[in-house]
Order: sequence, then C-alpha cells, then structure tokens
Amino acid sequence: MLAFMKNLVFWLDCTRAYALPMSVTAWAIAFSAGLSHNGNIFYGIAALTGIICVHLGANLFDDIIDYKNYLKKTKEKDSDKIINLKKGKCRCFIEGKITILKALKVCAILFGIALLIGAFFVEIYRLPVLELIAVSGVLCLLYPKSGYIGLSEIIIGTIFSPLLFSGVFYVMTAKFSSALLWFSLSFALVTVTLLYTDFFLDYQSDKQAGKKTIPVICGSKSNAYYFYIFMIFLIYAILFLGIHAHLLSFKFFIIFLSIIPALSTVKKLQHYIDKEIKDEKEFMSAMNNVQRFIAVFAILSIVSFF
Repeated sequence: MLAFMKNLVFWLDCTRAYALPMSVTAWAIAFSAGLSHNGNIFYGIAALTGIICVHLGANLFDDIIDYKNYLKKTKEKDSDKIINLKKGKCRCFIEGKITILKALKVCAILFGIALLIGAFFVEIYRLPVLELIAVSGVLCLLYPKSGYIGLSEIIIGTIFSPLLFSGVFYVMTAKFSSALLWFSLSFALVTVTLLYTDFFLDYQSDKQAGKKTIPVICGSKSNAYYFYIFMIFLIYAILFLGIHAHLLSFKFFIIFLSIIPALSTVKKLQHYIDKEIKDEKEFMSAMNNVQRFIAVFAILSIVSFF
C-alpha cells in the first residue's frame, strides 16, 4: 500500500497535478448546475474522472513535446529559451526520473480511461456528446503548439468553460442550458486569468522562445498588465449583462463579492511589470493568488445555483 501511494504521488508530480484545481473547480460549478436541475449524480462523477484523466494526460503530453524541444535546443546550446526551469517544467524528464517512452505509456492509459468514459456517454446520448468530445479532443491536441500561434488562452478558456460546462450538464440532465452557457463565458475569462498570469510572469522567456501568448502580443508587460485589468472588467460585465437580460437570477449578484480577491490579483501582478520571478516558490506564490480568486468566484457561483 505504501509503495502504491509513493508511486501515485510520483506520477501526480510528473503530470503536474497541481494544475487540477482549474478543471475540478470548473466541473464543480457545472456539477452544481446539474444538481440544481435534478441531474444524475453518478454521471456527473464519471465525467469528473474523465476530465481528470484528460487534464493529467494533456499536461504530461505537453511536457513530452517541450522536453523533445529542450533536447533539440540543448544540442544548439539554446535550451534556456525553451523551458522555464523556475516552474519545475519537465523536471521529471530532466532529472532522469522517467523516459519519454514511459511517459507516452502513461498518457495512453490516461487517455484510454477518458475514451472509455466518453464511449459510455456516447452510447447513451449519441451525437451531442460525440460532438463535444470531438471538439474537446481536437483542442487538447492543438494546445501544445497553440502558444506559438496565439491560441493558448482561447483554447484553455473554451475547454474549461463552455465545453466542460455544456458536457457535464448534458450528461447529467440530457439537455443544454442557455443560462449556463452564458455564465460559462464569464468563467472562461476567470479560467484564463490563471494561464494569463503564468504567461505574464514568463513574458521574457516566452518572447525569446518565439511564443505568441496574449501578453507577448500586447507588446510589453505594461500593456499586458492593462489588458489583464480589462479581462477582470469583462468577467463582471458579462455577469451583469446576464442578470440584466434575466438569463441569470438575481442570486448571481453575490458573485460580485469576488471582486475583492480579483483586485488582489491585479495588485500582485503590478509587482512584476518590471521584474522577473526568481524561482519556483515565487512563481507559485503569484499563481496561488490567482487560484484564491478563482476559488472564491467558484464557491460564490455554486451558491448562486441553489
């Protein structure tokens, strides 16, 4: 049992499970919406299992691609421009703890479990679920290269909000919800704030690596900072319009309490306009600040559905 637990912890580290709160939080909101409509609890939990497997598998596959690029650039004596070691990126590969072949096998297992769960839902619901799985699968495959074509934030926002919300709600209730879809647009931006913070802190290294993240496209960290403020504004503007149009009930006004932690993330990023992160600990400190905002927003969202 002890050996199993050690092995589990090891692979959670290799698959960067610290990023799971992003997908689990999104699932929790969609699951709560499904419960508020008397949705199937078992189907909701099964969907969570599939989501976790896809997320961990995608993380590991992303690291495989980055590590291959790292090996290529090492030969060119330019590896520092590919992997930001301050984030622990590809650490398991670099430290020789796993090989690419072994990682590919784990990816196959994780994606295999997700496909079995997806097949189960396709057998029940047919085309609607198949379409959602197909779109999500294509976007997951595109993600590792999306940072070089300016689509990373859009892909993550789409996967972890409109697609995930619609998928979980549908398998639980056998229907779609226009109100939940509108709300997912607001939460998509909330989700993007986490990835955006990552890219903002990596502005220089991403720019050197030729990546086209939104902060890099903004042209400077100062411009990127102001764009982040604009995103925070849009989160609440979309929410307000949904309530005003009676798509969302007045209970959703409680979510506006999350403005306080949202402004805290704005203040935190301000410190890094003219400063680079020093190590993984400092990086995680900045990221945890955004995760607290997302957690508060999610909790208030869940409350709003009941």
